[in-house]
Amino acid sequence: MEKAFRISVRELVAFCFPLEDITPGGGVGDMLAGGTAHRAAQKNREGEIEKSLNHVFHLQGCCIELFGRMDAYTDGAIPLVEEMKHCRITPKSPWPEHRAQALCYAAMVALLWEKPQVRFCVSYVSLEGELLARFEECLSAEELSRQTESWLEAYLAFALREEAHREARDASLKAMRFPYPTYRNGQRELARQVYTAISRQKRLFASLPTGTGKSAAVLFPALKALGEGKTSRLLYLTARNTARQSPLEALERMQIQGMRARITVLTAKEKLCPAPARCHPDDCSRAKGHYLREKEAVAELVEKGGLWTDEVILSTSEKYHLCPFELALTLTNLADVILMDLNYAFDPFAQLKRMFRVHRDMTLLIDEAHHTLDRVRESLSGELDSSVFREHRMVVGKALGRRHPYYKALSALIHALQNEMPPEDAPQWQAQELPDGLCTLVETVQEEAAALVNHPQGMPLPDVFPIIRLCLPFLYAAQRLDGEDYAILWNAHGKERSLCLYCLSPGGEIARITAQQRGAVFFSATLSPLESMKKLLGGEEEDACFALPSPFPPENLRVYVRSLSTRYQHRADTAQQVAHLIAEMVASKRGNYIVFFPSYAYLRMVRLLLDEASLPPLWVQTPQMDENDREAFFQAFSSTDEPHLGLCVLGGLFSEGIDLPGEQLIGAMIVGVGLPTPSQKQTAIRQRYQELLGDGFHYACRIPGMQKVLQAGGRVIRSETDQGVLVLVDDRYREANYRYLLPDHWHLCSEAVIQHPGKPSAFGKDPNQ
Repeated sequence: MEKAFRISVRELVAFCFPLEDITPGGGVGDMLAGGTAHRAAQKNREGEIEKSLNHVFHLQGCCIELFGRMDAYTDGAIPLVEEMKHCRITPKSPWPEHRAQALCYAAMVALLWEKPQVRFCVSYVSLEGELLARFEECLSAEELSRQTESWLEAYLAFALREEAHREARDASLKAMRFPYPTYRNGQRELARQVYTAISRQKRLFASLPTGTGKSAAVLFPALKALGEGKTSRLLYLTARNTARQSPLEALERMQIQGMRARITVLTAKEKLCPAPARCHPDDCSRAKGHYLREKEAVAELVEKGGLWTDEVILSTSEKYHLCPFELALTLTNLADVILMDLNYAFDPFAQLKRMFRVHRDMTLLIDEAHHTLDRVRESLSGELDSSVFREHRMVVGKALGRRHPYYKALSALIHALQNEMPPEDAPQWQAQELPDGLCTLVETVQEEAAALVNHPQGMPLPDVFPIIRLCLPFLYAAQRLDGEDYAILWNAHGKERSLCLYCLSPGGEIARITAQQRGAVFFSATLSPLESMKKLLGGEEEDACFALPSPFPPENLRVYVRSLSTRYQHRADTAQQVAHLIAEMVASKRGNYIVFFPSYAYLRMVRLLLDEASLPPLWVQTPQMDENDREAFFQAFSSTDEPHLGLCVLGGLFSEGIDLPGEQLIGAMIVGVGLPTPSQKQTAIRQRYQELLGDGFHYACRIPGMQKVLQAGGRVIRSETDQGVLVLVDDRYREANYRYLLPDHWHLCSEAVIQHPGKPSAFGKDPNQ
């Protein structure tokens, strides 16, 4: 039986005509411009446009299906295949890869419809669709077929190597056992649910309390499904880099036990780049000739086996003088499991187009899924601020002069924004439509900025990337305004104006992306209430929900409610009582504690009222904390020699994703119920959810607020032997609408004085303290 492979024309040409240098371009901006140019040019074409075709070639005992879509096709005795490309500078000859694309389509036309000769051409067009250059050839069917087969043979050697890897991988996965001696309570049932979701290509929404061992219980069945051909690749998505440690440990354990799957990590470019600069051979020596050197580096990594962490990628990049981020991107094409940020799947400006455009057979494993809504919402929104453009224009004027087209484009956009007048002098308002011509002005600014990046002409340039990063999301959002899931929000601050196209309900986009793949698993310790989160994340009726109880003894955590009002207008009145409660909690048992506040302002207010003389040394979170400050905080709490008291903000870095087991953290206090700060955007979300779901406050405010509470409370008990206390400070915890959102294993204590598990039920301090 012949081995079968399938590849698109675009993929084949990219494989056979690799670039040499890393150069700017190829992002969403170029994609939008290319699409606009194509549509404009195709209006004037006769014959068929966007015509799909495929053909199976038989080579070396294998069959390869080549497929793609021609930009334009005109039938006839000698038919014509046309490949259209957008360009800003008219070329003198066709780019080899563009010619190769047109030739491949011409070969398929000749073979499918038995044409002895086929004409093919590459047309370069402007953004408006104007023809700038056209390069046409006519070859015989034999010549076309011979050239295309030579490219396919080059690809086949690579494809056979990868097929051998998959065979070895699948054999190891079929023989693989669960990586730990026994299943924890609920892990086996969770594994069944994950396997079923992938097999049926559905979504699973799972609430898995801390201590479930969720990484291993999700990865193990997903890898089994991979070995059986039910999916081709696993994307393990997280909201923070620190959340990758647990899945990495589980995967390393599986590899030690014989698993042959390749694993790679994709970290943000800003964290990997050794010398941040424009990704251009003129500015970065690693960019020049990167792809020429990369081939040997990749061969070495593949030969050594597949666990490509940041450390491995950085050391290999140093050895071969490569851009580490580009190397990491290349490795995603070869890996079976990719650990990466949510944005690489859901953000249209960060999404791995090389994967999501081509593949429809991957599985998404979305850890910390409660973050998905906000992250996708922000990535789909776009905002313009006239003050930002005005400050940038000052720099542009000094560098390029006021007569430069870019300066003029910025001026036109600034004036258009500033001319928008608020109704009835309101500083904030919501509009029904955009001002006429505004999008055209934004497009012009973006195009002029991109032209400066791609064709600097040897002059010193202002940094235009921040402006491009403002324009592109705005234009993307503007194209999607026809629906009801966006709000047009204006803000006036003096003569300046800001305009935000704000995504209100991202569930549809989340559903669209996950529905294209072989199943998706959304899981988190705080994905509750499950049915509500399923709706918000775009789940459908046939998608499953699954919840596990806490695996830890409930008596190990004592939960107290103190009924004080921490509403904004009452905070000054109750701050002193909060300070007394902190002192009471810390006095109940010697050890490490963290108090979580609803804001930095309230944290500072209470701190001034604390009697630090009677408290352990304070560690206070600030907005300015850098990596070293955060590491010092962790180190202090990792030690149990001396007690410490942390003052942190709810929803911040220290309220989730940190692991302080045993005596490293024996108690926490949560001040407030985590409601988001009132704002124009929050009001718009609440109104939209009211229309969609009937209770806007519940879905837009109460649920995300209480998810922060659950995350912070989950820091105390991290293993079966941990014991501690949790103090909830707010009178709303006594209300049914909030109380039902608390976990079942949080049993509220009735004692008037805070006591730790195992201590005698008596008032006052432990005599041993």
